[in-house]
Amino acid sequence: MTETPEPGEIDLDNMTLTGSLRAVTDQLRAVTGPATGELARREADTLLRSYLEPGCFPEAVRRLATRHLLVLVGEQETGRRLGALALLSRMSLAESTITVLSPAAGAHDLLTGTEYEPGRAYLLHDWITASTDRTELVNLARKLAELGSYLVITRSGGPSQAVEVEHAWAAPEPGELFDLCLSAYGLRAGLSPEALHRAREQALALPTPAEVVRLAARLAPAGSPDGEPAGEEVAAWLDTKPPMGEVLAVAALAFTHRLTQAAFDEQLTRLERLCRENGRRPLTGPLIGVEDGLVAFRAGHQRARVLAELVARYGFWVWQPLREWVRSLPGQGPAVQVRAAQGVALLARHSMKEARQEFLEVWARGSAAERVAAANVLSYMCADDTLAPEALAIALGWAAEPKDLRATAAAVALGGGLAVRYPDDCVRLLRGLEALGGPVAAVAAQSLRALPVR
Repeated sequence: MTETPEPGEIDLDNMTLTGSLRAVTDQLRAVTGPATGELARREADTLLRSYLEPGCFPEAVRRLATRHLLVLVGEQETGRRLGALALLSRMSLAESTITVLSPAAGAHDLLTGTEYEPGRAYLLHDWITASTDRTELVNLARKLAELGSYLVITRSGGPSQAVEVEHAWAAPEPGELFDLCLSAYGLRAGLSPEALHRAREQALALPTPAEVVRLAARLAPAGSPDGEPAGEEVAAWLDTKPPMGEVLAVAALAFTHRLTQAAFDEQLTRLERLCRENGRRPLTGPLIGVEDGLVAFRAGHQRARVLAELVARYGFWVWQPLREWVRSLPGQGPAVQVRAAQGVALLARHSMKEARQEFLEVWARGSAAERVAAANVLSYMCADDTLAPEALAIALGWAAEPKDLRATAAAVALGGGLAVRYPDDCVRLLRGLEALGGPVAAVAAQSLRALPVR
């Protein structure tokens, strides 16, 4: 590229930026892989072992068997993906594997650009298309019926005009789901009647099936593959109404986890100034410790739980200065920038609106370091199966306007974590951006060169 980058360009030849991007992408590649491809029947059966059919399931089976295409419409975390797998498992198929399609495929792409094989099952989860074309979806259903194949699509929102192939989805009854999970995990015998009653009452108040399953999994003995730390100690500590200085310390750590003591103290001091919080405070406490010279939560799961509790418990007087402080972190160097990006990605699990409006959109229009931070947030979101399609949808939205500064951030993300989860989509999108010219083309070209040889 030229020695003088064009206005708005992100210089990915800069070793500092390149190192930060590579570290995040390598970290993601170590824990996950492509979201599309083949799903073996054995893996699907494992996922379905704690699945409870909701009341809308029998009608969905009938309609899928008749139409060969069904779009499950409903809210996130209501069991749509497992519902889709369960529906496909009920169909008569020539092959037991399920082909998982990209959520970025439009109705026209599904009809004319996808190769379907006879007697096969296909799944498209968390469809992010902007519109659903009734005619093309009806024609797609006919095409699948001729092949004896089946496709189940899940998407958020309300019904569209394609009523012939859509089906409203609902969550199963939480108490019944909790009981099924206890049986699936073999937990009932290990719980006292009192503990069982308390847990079941808690399950009845949870808003989504995913949270009911997670609650049941947390009851598993330590070391169980299904076990998940509960994090109740975070809520219990906050229930004691700790001093604001201590709350700020754990809030700061949620966005700067595992910094050196000196670096963490510097960033916390900056936050305290914004909050007009005076006086010194210890760097350790019930949730904070120091290990190998790094300030960290005493247990890894506490980071996400702190963010969840901050969202649920605190309002303007904490969040307004916290937002300003977090938005400034990409300018504090690559080590801080990467940790801030991971913190915002964790925040997105509990408040996608907050993460996107207050941080992602701001960073995506900012300096080169801020746009790389936005790209790293999208990469970290890809570690979560629920957030990965959201990250792809955001990148697609930014890339739709190539002259928009956010398109350069999208080009970085498409060469990062998104390329780990959606490799084919990212190559196609980056090649399209590369052909447009201008700053986004230069960044797209660099992202393409950084991808593994395909």
